[in-house]
Amino acid sequence: MATRLHPLASAVTVDLSHGRIELQTPSLARAVAVPAAWLARAVAALGDGVDPLAKSLAESIAKDAAIILDGTNDPAPEEVAYAIALAFGQRGLGIAAFERFGDALTLLWNFPPATDASFHRFAATLVGQVVTDVTGVPTQAAVLSTQSDGLTLFLGAAAACAFVRERANRGEAGPQILATLLGGASA
Repeated sequence: MATRLHPLASAVTVDLSHGRIELQTPSLARAVAVPAAWLARAVAALGDGVDPLAKSLAESIAKDAAIILDGTNDPAPEEVAYAIALAFGQRGLGIAAFERFGDALTLLWNFPPATDASFHRFAATLVGQVVTDVTGVPTQAAVLSTQSDGLTLFLGAAAACAFVRERANRGEAGPQILATLLGGASA
């Protein structure tokens, strides 16, 4: 399998001496660069009303991922993962990487705008919608665990995500949740 590389060098132009940052992405007419902490504050202020913002951002990220896939008829899972990860990175949203634990699929999101509980619903909605839009497979997400510099999100069906959310809210460790979810399989 050959990996297509997206021309990142030509995608972003930064000219700080003239106060200009341009993102050459067909899905944007104009980009405004703000600190990631501002997005985290907006998400916290919206509370339960974050879904429209998450879905709007997911649409843009999914369009970028589709451009990266360049119309591939049947992209391999690695190509889809690469396209989604690169689309997150292009938006300045941190580093995303997929991992499989038995039958469970997770997304490791390092350096997201926030990791606190007020960001979890936004993160789950955003990630689930991006994966759904890019793959065409209805997918939900739930925060499995939180680290100081990132989140681990479980990807799956609504019932499995509800189970993960409930266990994570009780303080259960991510590997233990996956082991229980997978019927005692080692996670």
